[in-house]
Amino acid sequence: MQLTADAVAVAGTRSPLVRPTSFTAPPSHVTPVAGDPGYGQVALALALGGRMPVAAGSVLLDGLDDAARLRRHVALVDVPEVSAPEDGLAVHHVVSEELAFAGRPSGRAAVAEFLDRHGVLAAADEPFERLAAQERVRVLTSAAAERAATRVLVVTNPDRRGGDPRLWWPILTAHAASGLTVVVQMTHATMRQLGLVVRAELGSTEEVAA
Repeated sequence: MQLTADAVAVAGTRSPLVRPTSFTAPPSHVTPVAGDPGYGQVALALALGGRMPVAAGSVLLDGLDDAARLRRHVALVDVPEVSAPEDGLAVHHVVSEELAFAGRPSGRAAVAEFLDRHGVLAAADEPFERLAAQERVRVLTSAAAERAATRVLVVTNPDRRGGDPRLWWPILTAHAASGLTVVVQMTHATMRQLGLVVRAELGSTEEVAA
């Protein structure tokens, strides 16, 4: 499914949380959106997922403006204060919750199988925040992709946890290669580190949606 932000703006109490932003995220691709971490990135993620009303513009999924459809098919991954795991929770606990939310078996055996498949079984009892950035991305995106209805992953600032983005970028491209649409919010510095050209940016309508 193609996700399109067409001059999307989100209002705040005193000033806009998101100024008009436009981009098109095609299926089977990773679309990076440059911007600083903060309320604006969170608000944009919520708008893209149909969880926050827009003050102007529209978010389209395969050309349709339908918030319920967005909520069904767009998975919000690691969004601060929304879908990011709370500090202090063990890795196995986070995965159990994520699998349950995905409608998948979430008992001890299912969690162990998931962790083993993704190479983090040895860290099952560790606090989730101690995982390396790429392991965090792998676990959370893979759990979100387990949902039968997921067609789009919106990943918010995986670079805020530090680490080398070149280690988690291939994880996102692998999800895209499986047919998912992937949108990832990141800083300009991370874009430069990955050698990416800024084509979509928070608060920019230069890349007008198709």
